[in-house]
Amino acid sequence: MSDTHDKCPLPEYDGYLLPKFPPLVQDTDKRMTAIRDFKSEDTDILICTYPKTGSNWVYEIISMLVQGHATYLKAFKTIGMLEVSDLAALADMTSPRVLSTHVPFRHLPIQHLAKGCKVVHILRNPKDVTVSAYNQCKSPLVKHICDADEFPGTWDYFLRDFFENKHNFYDGFIKYEKDWEVAKRTKAVTNVYTMFYEDLRKNPIAEITRLAKYLEVPSNEELVGDIAEKCSFVKLQNAAETFKTDGPKTIVDGKNVLFRKGTVGDWKNWFTVAQNEQFDDYLDRELKGSTLEFKYEI
Repeated sequence: MSDTHDKCPLPEYDGYLLPKFPPLVQDTDKRMTAIRDFKSEDTDILICTYPKTGSNWVYEIISMLVQGHATYLKAFKTIGMLEVSDLAALADMTSPRVLSTHVPFRHLPIQHLAKGCKVVHILRNPKDVTVSAYNQCKSPLVKHICDADEFPGTWDYFLRDFFENKHNFYDGFIKYEKDWEVAKRTKAVTNVYTMFYEDLRKNPIAEITRLAKYLEVPSNEELVGDIAEKCSFVKLQNAAETFKTDGPKTIVDGKNVLFRKGTVGDWKNWFTVAQNEQFDDYLDRELKGSTLEFKYEI
């Protein structure tokens, strides 16, 4: 990545910040408009997540389900990520196309929602999301696409930044998920399957079986079992390091920055008692009147 790219300001769109992905840096408005105007196919599957909530993991699972066998793809999810990929080239992707994005609900492809194409929305508890985001933003591999001034700084600074929604990537966690809550309640999205990271971690067989039913793809106990095994954290981490060749580098200084821990409850190793109380108070205020609920341990 060039020094010019590293030093450029974070892209901004409709009041929120975006990572320094090349298409967004080159012309933010053009790429975001292209996402809204993206030509959807009836069989498209769109994975919608806030960052660090399991999109890479679920991308692998869905790809194996639509293939009908538990074989890793050479490419990472970025091959079909709307903020990053060559959108014109996606026309040549084999159907059903497994696509992904972190953009807020209001900026999703218009055709995809209008046609009632499949959407998989994944949620994860905000404490683990925050810890995971901090570690990724600090990594040498990713820092150049999200750094700005003193950000991400220390863990304490990062938490305060989260409370203030200062570096509100993709609208910030709270607004992103509350907008999805409203979209589901008002039927602005009609064909959506909601998954929770913690449920998938606790009972992958049951969750993959339900996902296959939603996707309307053939499956059986053997296939689901094979996929659950291949997509266990250790196996998927190893595949990212040794098998996948079409995509970003994942190992920096001996550490996998894409698949770090994959656990539920790692936040307990980071939050002080005071920070946890402050975070809980923040959630109580911001989620007042919301039906959103999260699982912080399994």
